[in-house]
Amino acid sequence: MSKVCLLCACLLLLAGLSTPASSETQIGQRSHRYALVIGNSAYRFASSLPNGVNDANAISRVLQETGFDVTLGLDTDASTFRELIGKFRRNLRPGDVSLFYFAGHGLQANGENYLLPVDAVLQRPADLALEAERLQDIIAAMTAEENIAIVLLDACRDNPFVKQLSGPGQSRGLAIGKGLGALDAGRGVFIGFATQPGNVALDGAVNHSPFADSLVKRIKTPSIDIEILMRRVRLDVMNATSGKQVPWSNSSLVEPGFSFNPDAASSPSSADAYQPDINAAAELEFWKSIKDTSDVSMYRAYLAAFPNGAFVEIAKSRIAKFQAPTPPRKKILPKKVSRKPQVSLPIDEPSNRSAKTSAPAKPESVGRCRDGNKERCRQRCREGARRACRKLQQLGG
Repeated sequence: MSKVCLLCACLLLLAGLSTPASSETQIGQRSHRYALVIGNSAYRFASSLPNGVNDANAISRVLQETGFDVTLGLDTDASTFRELIGKFRRNLRPGDVSLFYFAGHGLQANGENYLLPVDAVLQRPADLALEAERLQDIIAAMTAEENIAIVLLDACRDNPFVKQLSGPGQSRGLAIGKGLGALDAGRGVFIGFATQPGNVALDGAVNHSPFADSLVKRIKTPSIDIEILMRRVRLDVMNATSGKQVPWSNSSLVEPGFSFNPDAASSPSSADAYQPDINAAAELEFWKSIKDTSDVSMYRAYLAAFPNGAFVEIAKSRIAKFQAPTPPRKKILPKKVSRKPQVSLPIDEPSNRSAKTSAPAKPESVGRCRDGNKERCRQRCREGARRACRKLQQLGG
């Protein structure tokens, strides 16, 4: 009996040990990469974005090449948008990787970010809940326990409904911001924005936006962590836009992180072998372009792109210099007017000085009686002047 019991116990132990392994295997088999990619261009009540659809198509292709099961939505209206999000959520299982990419119009209001379907009509603040998709709800839908969630947003274009939402008669409590607002990443979430919070991203002058163009080129880089990849994307976009657009990211990923192409050959290609030299040259060119500016944002952009760069300390010192408060100007008080009467002294002009030093001219004496003028003496004598008569006698006339 004891041998039988011992045999039964061993069988039960083996069965118990095999069950978790089987469960783990099933979870591993169910682990997938799912991506929902939406690109909106043909907005019906807002300005069109020619590259929205182009960007989504290009991102969809490169994600498929790196093992993602991609659902693509182009020019999606509100009902289609919500349907795609619901289907995307239902496909996810714990341990899956979920990725959401959106190219189109987005806006922020009262600290919340919203993505706009092509049929969105926003006439008043209450329309946001009905016509737009709240970004936080999308992130909540695509995250599950122990999931990795990647959110890439090329939706920082200028708000097309800012006049309607903030015009006269609208709620004073509605704060409409520029671009999209900053967003904290929850556990296991990586968020990448096409530009920094509160700034506007460019749709692009060619076939793709600067952000999408760099992502397409960088995603297939072998065995590169997404946070390093985003720094390279940031540099590409800054160079393409002369520093006007600086991609921003927020991450709560932990080890081992995430790589789009982790199984690629680890041997560096000839292009990767020269990457340090390329980065050094790009850093030097960027520094040359900003070294004479007083714009603090440009030095911050340099620090974001090159956290270990050769000019980090100089950039920090210039930020401190240009941010230092200017000393207050001394208030210049008007001079007090003296009540004592002012005595003006005569000014000795050169002509006056010469007049003082020279003797006054004597009046002309010619023609006076006493000086011997007979005619004058006769005239004065006829007038009754006795002295004139005597003088006339002396003169013999």
